Amino acid sequence: MAQVFISFIHEEEPYASCIQTFLQSALGFQVKAFLSADKWTIYAGELWLDRIVRELREAKVVIAMLSPESVKRPWVNFESGAAYIKEDCNLIPVCFNGLPKGELPHPYSSLQAVDLMNPEDQYYLIRSVAHYLEMPDPPSPFYQPVESLFDETYVDLRPVFASLKRCLETADLLTRAKEFIKS
Repeated sequence: MAQVFISFIHEEEPYASCIQTFLQSALGFQVKAFLSADKWTIYAGELWLDRIVRELREAKVVIAMLSPESVKRPWVNFESGAAYIKEDCNLIPVCFNGLPKGELPHPYSSLQAVDLMNPEDQYYLIRSVAHYLEMPDPPSPFYQPVESLFDETYVDLRPVFASLKRCLETADLLTRAKEFIKS
């Protein structure tokens, strides 16, 4: 079972995949992230609702991928609600695709949210996930402390953040292309 449950609508799967890769690259592949609407995560013949419920029960963190479109969808709200009432789970609203943190509807607006396109918030996201999973804080990508120059275990996360930026740009292009094809 996964420690992190990523809730999203299937049209925005490229963004959710970016977050999954980002978390695992920054925190290590021991962090298991479940994508709720990923057809490769739920197997043919599996009772998909049972699997969703099982993963939600086991998750310590639920990341709600919130865009102007997804915030209106019942499944994202269903999955977020399950996390919200669970005592040992933390719900993190992640705003993207034109939904500002300041415009989150209730009850999301009562939670500390993340703007996916803001580099400081990207770090805030992995730092928060690490905290909830009881892992050490990841190093900041914004500076390299002098003492780290002498620490062989220091990991420079700047390439991971650059990779996330490229992934998000690609996801944005894919989303725009799909919208263009539909029109």
